[in-house]
Amino acid sequence: MAARREADVRRAESGPRLWQKLRLPAAVFVVLAGASVILALALDARQRFQQLDLMASGGVQAEIADVDAGLKRLAGRLEGDASPGETRAAIEALQAPVRDLGAALAQSALLWEPGYAADMARLEAFADEAASLIPAPDGAVAQLRAELGRTLQQQQQVLDRLAGSASHDQAVRAAKNREIIANSLTRLVALTITLVLVLSAGSLQLLRLYLRSREQADTARRASARLEAIFRISADAILVTDWSGRVIDCNRATLAIFGHQRETLCGADAMELLFPAELQGRQRTLVVEALRTSDPRLDGPLRLELEAVHSDGLRFPVEVSLAAARVEGEDIIVALMRDISARRRAERELTEARDQALAGEQARADFLAVMSHEMRTPLNGLAGSIELLDQTPLDMRQRELVSVLRASAQILLDHVNSVLDIARSEARPSEAEMVDFDLDRLLAECIANQSGFAAVVGNRIDLRAITGPVGLLNGEPARLRQVILNLLNNAAKFTRNGRIIVETEVLGATLEIRVLDSGIGIAPENHEKIFDDFVTLDASYERRSGGTGLGLGIARRLARIMGGDLTVESAPGNGSRFTLRLPLQRARGEAADSAEGQGETLSVLLIEDNDINRFIAQNFLESAGHQVLTARSGLEGLTAAQARHFDVILTDISMPGLDGLQVARRIRDGGGPSAGSRILAVTAHSLAAAPEALRRAGIDGCLEKPVGRESLLRLLRQPLEPLVPAPEEALDLQRLDELAGQIGRGALSALIRQMILDGEAILDRLGALGPEPAPEEARRLVHQMAGAVSTFGTGPLHRCLRQLQEALRTGVPVAAHLEALPPLWQRMRAALEEAEIRPPQVRTDALT
Repeated sequence: MAARREADVRRAESGPRLWQKLRLPAAVFVVLAGASVILALALDARQRFQQLDLMASGGVQAEIADVDAGLKRLAGRLEGDASPGETRAAIEALQAPVRDLGAALAQSALLWEPGYAADMARLEAFADEAASLIPAPDGAVAQLRAELGRTLQQQQQVLDRLAGSASHDQAVRAAKNREIIANSLTRLVALTITLVLVLSAGSLQLLRLYLRSREQADTARRASARLEAIFRISADAILVTDWSGRVIDCNRATLAIFGHQRETLCGADAMELLFPAELQGRQRTLVVEALRTSDPRLDGPLRLELEAVHSDGLRFPVEVSLAAARVEGEDIIVALMRDISARRRAERELTEARDQALAGEQARADFLAVMSHEMRTPLNGLAGSIELLDQTPLDMRQRELVSVLRASAQILLDHVNSVLDIARSEARPSEAEMVDFDLDRLLAECIANQSGFAAVVGNRIDLRAITGPVGLLNGEPARLRQVILNLLNNAAKFTRNGRIIVETEVLGATLEIRVLDSGIGIAPENHEKIFDDFVTLDASYERRSGGTGLGLGIARRLARIMGGDLTVESAPGNGSRFTLRLPLQRARGEAADSAEGQGETLSVLLIEDNDINRFIAQNFLESAGHQVLTARSGLEGLTAAQARHFDVILTDISMPGLDGLQVARRIRDGGGPSAGSRILAVTAHSLAAAPEALRRAGIDGCLEKPVGRESLLRLLRQPLEPLVPAPEEALDLQRLDELAGQIGRGALSALIRQMILDGEAILDRLGALGPEPAPEEARRLVHQMAGAVSTFGTGPLHRCLRQLQEALRTGVPVAAHLEALPPLWQRMRAALEEAEIRPPQVRTDALT
C-alpha cells in the first residue's frame, strides 16, 4: 500500500513537471510552424499574381494579333502585283511574330495544353517553309506564290482557332487563379491572426508567470516572517539538528522546558543532553530508523513518545514530532517536543476509572449469573414435574391444565431469558442450536398460550397461512417462540375487543411471519423507539398493562441473531403490523421421534446435588430405557466413575465441594474405567458454561437448565462435537475500526506505531528487573502497559497483564506471568502491524 501511495505521489508530481519542461518548446514549434505556413502562402499568392499580370498584359493575344497582321500582309503581297522583293520582306516580317507567339504560349503554359502544340507546330512549319523562299531567286518566288497563298489560308484558320482557344482558356485560368488567390489570402489572414493571438497569449503567460513569481516571492517572505514568529513564540519546544544530532538552533520554549542555556544547547548532541543516559542508544536508534523508513509526503511528521530529562535531573515524558527537510542544500531534522506529563496523568486517571467501571460491570455480570442459577433451578423442577405429570393417566380437562402449566412455565423461562439476554450477550455470544421443528405447530402453541389472555380483553387470535402450511424447518425454535410470544403479548395488550391475526407467507428463500392487530396503533415517530430497551410509550392500554419495555427490543435482537429482521408498520387508530423476516431453511430430515425404543440402552451416571432435578432427570432417562445410577455430590459421582464403566456421565456444574468441572477433570486424568466415557454437563448458571473451561475439563457437551426430556434424550442420542472454541483474537478489530472512525486512519497508524515502540520498551525494562522484580517498580510498568493495550480492546495480553497486576498486588510469585508476556506481546504486535495496513471493515450489525 505504501509503495502504491508513493507511486501515486510521484505520478502526480511528474505530470506538471513534464508539462513545464515541454510547454516552451511546444510554443516555439507552434510559432515557427505558423510562420512557415504564412511564408508558403505568400509565395504562392505572389506567383499567381504574376500569372494574372501576364494575362492582364495580353501577351498571347498581342502576339496572335501580330502573327495575324503578318499573315494578312503576306496575303496582300501574294494577291497583288508585288515584286518578289516585297514578298520576301513580308515573309521575313512574319518570322519574328511566329517565334514570339510560341514563346508567349510557353510562358503562359498554354503550349502544353492539348491542341496548342499541334497548331503552333503548323504555324512554325509554314513560317520555316516560307523562310526558305527568302534566299531563292525571283523566278522561284514567282512560281511558288500560288501554292504559298493556298497554304496561307489554312494557317489563317489555324491562327483563328488558336486565338479563340487562348482567349477562352486564359479567362478560365484567370478566374481559377483569382479564386485560389482569394482562398490563400483568407488563410493567410486567419493564420496571421492566429499567430498574433498565440504570441499575445504567450506574452500574457509570461506576464502572469512574472506576476506569480513576484507573488510567490512576497508569500515566501511573509511565510518566513510567520515561521520566525511561530519559532519565537511557540509554547512547544522546537529543535533543529543535523543528521548527527548536533543542535543547530532552538526556540525559547526549548530552553524553558529543558532548563539549559542557549550557549550550552547549541552545538551539543541533543540525544546526550536531553534524554536519559541509559535510554540514549535505544531512543537514538528508534529515531534514526523511523526517519529512514518514513516518507513525510505520505505519512506526515513522525510522532514518538520518549522519556526526556531536565537539566536538574527530573525525568518527564515528551511527545516528539519529527520531520526531515533539505534547506539550501543542507539536510536538517526539525523536532517539535511537548511535555505530556499532564496528559499521562489524565490517561492514568482515565484508566483507573475505566478499571473501576469494568469491575462494576463484572460485579453486575456475576450477580446476574447467580440470579440465573437461583431462578433456573426451581424452574427446572417445575418444568420437569409438568412433563412427568403429562406421562401419567389424565382426563381431557387435566391435560388442558397441564398444557397451560407447560406453556406458562415456558413463558416464565422466556421472561427470565429476556432479563438475562443482555448480560449473556455482553459476557459471551450465544451459540445457536439448529434443530428441525414444525413451524405450524409452534405457531399454534404460541396462539393457544396467548388466547386466554387475549380473550380476557375481548380479542380473538387467528392463524392465516397465505401460502399454505409451512411444515418442517431447520432453525432455532426457542428463539423464534420467544419472538412470537412477545409479539402476540404486545398485540393483546394494545388491542381491546378486536382481532389479532398471525400470517405466514413463503417468499422465495424468505419466510415472513406477520402479527396484525386492530389496536390503538403507533405514531410514525415512535416506530424505531419501541425497539429500544426499557422504552414504554405513554398509551392508555400500556398504562393499564404495564411492562418493562424489554420485549420488542429483545425480539428484534433475536430476529437479527437468527439472520433476519423485525419491522413495524402502524398509524394511530389503525392498528399495527409487525413483520418478522427470516431466511427459509427447510428441515434436513424428519423431526426426531421420541426416544422410546430407539437406539441402544446406555448406562448413565447422573451427578446432581438437587433432589428435585435429580429425580426428574432420572425419570426422563429411565423412561427412555436407559440404566441410571445417581450420585448426590461430586465426590460421590467421582467415586462411582472410578469404580465402574459408564457410557455417559451427566453432571451438574455448580455443586458444593467438587463442582462439575473438577469432577470431569479428575475422571479424565484418573485413568479409571470411565476415563474415556462421554461426559455431559448440565448447568443453571447461564454465564458459567464457557466453552474454553468446558473443553479444558474434558466435557463433551452442555445443556442449560431447565432441561426438557426431548433435549436431554437428543443429547444422548446425537453426541455433540467436543467444545473447541475458536482461538481468541490477539486484537479487537471492531475496536480498531471504531478508533479509525473517531481519529482517522493516519492517526490510528501513528498510535499503533507508538504502541509497538512503548510495548518493546516496557518489556525490555521488565526483563531487566529479573524474574521476581520489586513489586512497586514492576506494578508501575505493568499498569502503564495494560492501559496502553486496553486502547485496542481487551484480549489475551490484557488479561495476562491484569493477572500480573493482581499477583504483584497480593505478593504471589509472578515468574510464570512474566514468562507468558513475550509470546503474547509478539502475537499482539504482529496483529497490530497487520491491522495498520488493513482496510476498514464495514459493520453488518443487522446480519449478525
